[in-house]
Amino acid sequence: MSKTFKGDVTGNVVELNLLDANEGTLPNLGTPTVITKNTGPNVVEQIVGDIPNYSYGSSPYYFSTVRGLVIGTSCTSIGSYSFGYLESFSPTVNLGSLVIPDSVTSIGDYAFPNNIFADELIIPDSVTSIGSGSFYGCGLTGNLVIPESVTSIGFNTFGGNNSLTALYTNTPASSWVDQQALLGTTALVNIYTGPNATGYDAIWKSQQGTSATVSTWTNYPNIP
Repeated sequence: MSKTFKGDVTGNVVELNLLDANEGTLPNLGTPTVITKNTGPNVVEQIVGDIPNYSYGSSPYYFSTVRGLVIGTSCTSIGSYSFGYLESFSPTVNLGSLVIPDSVTSIGDYAFPNNIFADELIIPDSVTSIGSGSFYGCGLTGNLVIPESVTSIGFNTFGGNNSLTALYTNTPASSWVDQQALLGTTALVNIYTGPNATGYDAIWKSQQGTSATVSTWTNYPNIP
């Protein structure tokens, strides 16, 4: 199965997870607008504007077979229960890389759980809050990068991502407002802290469910 990914901004949208054209489309959402957009051989869903909060299972994206997704740079908030279980209960389907536009300021509870995004996750420095379970079980690999703009991180936000190896953060430990945000990140061995990242001690690590070694983020804000 062919797959392409483009992380640039084209036509005021950030292209995210551009995959095969024969994977189906979603019904029109009304507000925000959902448009089918052709990009080369791929068909993706383009979302313009903010994504509202939903209750569990009520979003047309939850449990859907969508494999392509574009979040426009006009989006400032990604609501709760927006994109869980894409590809309908298929935890082995790789949805590609996840790019969050730097227009987004908040990510709601359980926004992207149990989707397989095979890459590192960089939270843009526009984001101030990340809800509980937002990226639970997403198959994230490599680095997790959290900027100092983030002041609230919920319960089990990044739990179950057992291929994450390093956390880079410049936000104080007090921003992790609930426990066990890193529970189940069994491969996480290093936490690198920037100049504003304080409080990452043994008690904090125990609360969050990690035994990773904490050290200074050398050459902040550059990531090796």
